[in-house]
Amino acid sequence: MTELHITRLPLLAQWRLALRLLWREARSGGLTLILLALLIAVTSTTAIALFSARLELSLDDKSGAWLGADLRIRSSAAFTAEQLQLATQLGLETAQVLSFPSVVLYGDNMTLAAIKAVDNGYPMQARLQVITAGNQLPVLQQHGPAAGEAWVEPRLLALLDAALGDELELGDKRYRVTGEITEESDRGGGFYSLSPRMMVHWDDVQGSALLGPGSRLNYRLLMQGDSAALTQLQVDWPLSDKEKFETLADGNQRMASSLQKARQYLALASLLAVVLASIAVAISAQRYARRHFDISALMRTFGLHRGDVLRLYLWQLVALGLAAAAIGAVLAVGLQAGIIQLLAEVLPPQMPAAPPLAWLLGLSSGLVTLLGFGLPHLLPLATVSPLRVLRRDLTPVPLAGWFMTGLALLSLTLLLWVFTRDLQLTLLVMGGGSVLVLMLLGALQLVIAGLRQRLENTSMALHWRFAWQHLSRDSRQTAGQVLAFALTLQVMIVIAMLRNDLLADWQANLPDNAPNVFAMNIQNADKQAFQQALAERGFASKTLYPMVPGRLLTINGNSIQQLGLADIGAIDRDLALTSDTQLPASNRIVAGDWQAMIHPGQLSIEAGLAERLGVKLDDRLAFRAAGVEFEATVSSLREVDWTSLSPNFFMMFSSDIMAQLPPSYITSFNVPEQSQSQLTSLIREFPAVNILDMQVLLGQLQGLLYQVSLAVELILVVVLIAATLVMVSALVASLRERLQEGALLRTLGASSAMIRKAQVSEYSLLGLIAALLALVAAEALCWALYTQVLDIPYAGLGWIWLWLPLVAAWLLAGLATLLLRKTVNVAPLQVIRELG
Repeated sequence: MTELHITRLPLLAQWRLALRLLWREARSGGLTLILLALLIAVTSTTAIALFSARLELSLDDKSGAWLGADLRIRSSAAFTAEQLQLATQLGLETAQVLSFPSVVLYGDNMTLAAIKAVDNGYPMQARLQVITAGNQLPVLQQHGPAAGEAWVEPRLLALLDAALGDELELGDKRYRVTGEITEESDRGGGFYSLSPRMMVHWDDVQGSALLGPGSRLNYRLLMQGDSAALTQLQVDWPLSDKEKFETLADGNQRMASSLQKARQYLALASLLAVVLASIAVAISAQRYARRHFDISALMRTFGLHRGDVLRLYLWQLVALGLAAAAIGAVLAVGLQAGIIQLLAEVLPPQMPAAPPLAWLLGLSSGLVTLLGFGLPHLLPLATVSPLRVLRRDLTPVPLAGWFMTGLALLSLTLLLWVFTRDLQLTLLVMGGGSVLVLMLLGALQLVIAGLRQRLENTSMALHWRFAWQHLSRDSRQTAGQVLAFALTLQVMIVIAMLRNDLLADWQANLPDNAPNVFAMNIQNADKQAFQQALAERGFASKTLYPMVPGRLLTINGNSIQQLGLADIGAIDRDLALTSDTQLPASNRIVAGDWQAMIHPGQLSIEAGLAERLGVKLDDRLAFRAAGVEFEATVSSLREVDWTSLSPNFFMMFSSDIMAQLPPSYITSFNVPEQSQSQLTSLIREFPAVNILDMQVLLGQLQGLLYQVSLAVELILVVVLIAATLVMVSALVASLRERLQEGALLRTLGASSAMIRKAQVSEYSLLGLIAALLALVAAEALCWALYTQVLDIPYAGLGWIWLWLPLVAAWLLAGLATLLLRKTVNVAPLQVIRELG
């Protein structure tokens, strides 16, 4: 008996043969779907990797510029001469900065601005670039504006319809605009930082009525110098409860916190595209493997070693992954540039280039996807028996299902961890997502199996019977297709609903006479005059509440530092303390009795803050305000509607406590659009009163959210393409089977119209089911988000229920008609000859 000679190919010959086979597949179109799926995975992950890396480099490299110094102290009160002298004695350079919101006027125009007063030591380490008169390009400044001058952001000039050289009114003074700020690295965040910047000299605001009691003042002392001196200052500085040290790490962390969530959100959305693209790779790889059983058998028959057969396919995978990486890199540059452009308002300016590691991480996602989802289907090609040349029914044994699923989940987990860098989030998403998908897949399979039994003997049109047989024949594949498309539709629905409803519907649902302007820092001597001025202008105002800034010191005799509560957001700064005999209309008592406020020494606290502090009824809380320390007993807990645009407070006291303190007053009122000139005259009549126009702020915030949502939707477009690719892959994967079936049916007398009608019915039904499942899931998720998280009314998806199922059915039916047209256009005899 002749011994079979086994041939081993050299490495170079393996590469040449692998590339020839790959080129042949590419020319035949057999690799198109796999390549497109890889491009989606590589493009989305690389774009997010580049964006994340550039953002983190900005946070790391510019943390000193964002802080403006080596060390900074934040305070709600002015620094004393003794404190400033302590820094000077240690040889430290210092600069003082004061920030507060206020209205700026120019003629009859006005807008809320973020005022920043700086002394001669500023900008220290901060980057401050300004375009001055006669210059077209910005210049890096080593000092702030001179006395009597102002540097402003261009959008402030646009809002006021002003220009360089014009004079703006702030309080009781006028400032000539001598520069436009193009970069201010230490600006920081916060609600009022949404307003355009106006920078003036420190001396211009000292002693101004703008700094009176009730003003939202934020003092910062910037210091730089020897590290030992900085450490010693932190030891010697008598830190009060109104002050807090801010280091480079603190500044970096605060700047990163808000952007980190956006980065993770984009990474999760990108991963959804990768998941769908990976499913498309798996489906296409399975089809690719089936088509190469014969070629593998021939190579084995010619004596090629099974290891060389496997390596031939591995080299093809590597070459395909490298090609996808090269093309995806170009597309990723454009995608991440679009993300940065859309998020320009919240991102640092002049972000550095991404490091090589970011490119490597992003581009390697294609190979990870191939290895996790494509390789398991190609491994059995090395085990094809040479006898398949004679017996077409011999197919290799596929890998165990648990191995293929485990490898796929491991690949996705690795990608998610790399791009979110949050192990807990990774395990939560992968664990919870896997359980949810398995449950939905199981439920869909059970539903299909149940319907199959129920409809088995039911009379129906022939094309509907054929359509249902296709759907119910492989319930697992059908369930996977439905779930992939339904999840994508659900994400699109939720994002669209949130973008439309978060602010737009909230503003639209406000009453026509809802307050849209806040007035703060109204002194007792001006109280009656201010109320009269409002009445003369026809402005309907709310109650004037007395307000004193104060600090929570102890709870039942224990300091908040001992209780570990000092860093809770609402009490790590001065609280606005007030009193009133009437419960505000936007408040509701959830525990205790409001009537107890008629007794001395009583306190009503907002219920959410009480829960965070662990405070309950009858607890004793101690405060310090205006140099006075006092205690009060908690007699009620209130639920506060913070969206009411009326003055709301965490702490409300009985009137006897407020009588000990020197309050200013706060109120809100409605200004109709046609009465803006009346508001301008009110501001000029009472320059010491801080006026906050909430319509301007809400418009800026709405624009910011719109930009962020556009960035997310840019990624979701990629997700939608990936979902479509899954459907195309599934259709193409079944093309051979459908060609054979179509040829058989037409041979037996079925018309092309009947076959086409059956295909349209099948995929219309598939799109209809997927859309209905997406709508049910979106309704549940939106209801949970709106009622449990956002606390806004939820009115349902409405008209989407009517048109989305029809559109989804029409799109899928059209896609199927286009891709499966060969089943009715090619003669049955030709199909039988080609496919055997």
